[in-house]
Amino acid sequence: MTAVAGKVTRHLRERGPPRTDDASMFLRGFRRRTGRPAEELATLFRSIVGDSRQVYPIAADFLDHFLNGAGASRTLSQRWLRSFKVIRKAERRNQRRFEQRLTREARRLEDGASTWVHDHWDARINAFIGTQLFYVSRMSLLNSRGSFVLARTGPVVRVSGTVRHHWSDPYDWDRGRWVYIPRHGFVPIAVGRELVESDEARDFLMESWHVQTLEGTCRDGRWPRRGRADFTWSLVRAGRP
Repeated sequence: MTAVAGKVTRHLRERGPPRTDDASMFLRGFRRRTGRPAEELATLFRSIVGDSRQVYPIAADFLDHFLNGAGASRTLSQRWLRSFKVIRKAERRNQRRFEQRLTREARRLEDGASTWVHDHWDARINAFIGTQLFYVSRMSLLNSRGSFVLARTGPVVRVSGTVRHHWSDPYDWDRGRWVYIPRHGFVPIAVGRELVESDEARDFLMESWHVQTLEGTCRDGRWPRRGRADFTWSLVRAGRP
């Protein structure tokens, strides 16, 4: 198993702390408690912060905030968050749900009529192991709320609207048994829990917002052909980061 970084060993050598290259550290992941003093656990997390600055700077910053941020919420850059494919896939999942609902509503609309449609969807997100997002947020939620106006003229229904996406996840160490951290091996999840219990760290809420607009048309089809729907989504680059 990968050894804990030399920096941790030097800090704790005099007190004889556990090393993550011991099988016992891996086995502690099966337990609810590590059995180690909170001071040693905090030193381990601080060493992870320092060793991760160059490779995973965002993850290191959020782990540091877990230790020193007093529980204050943090906002993630929507540009950084949407750089991950798993986030864009969740966004697209909710977009398709809106499109399906709008297509159904368009079929019901009579000629010359217009209507508002309000809808919302949630998409659960599981980050891929090894990505920086995984070390910030393993499991999160994207809530999307949309308002649209539909107007029919003959066989064509024009659609326009706005969707507000809200990504959120509580930063905590409550799920799973351990997490593999490069240069530190398998770190028990219980380390984070015990730091919170001893008031050495605080859970906090992570959030991000972004807005998209939708323009499209739904065109009736003649039997046996089905109708056609075309939608275009655009990102609004204003407001919250």
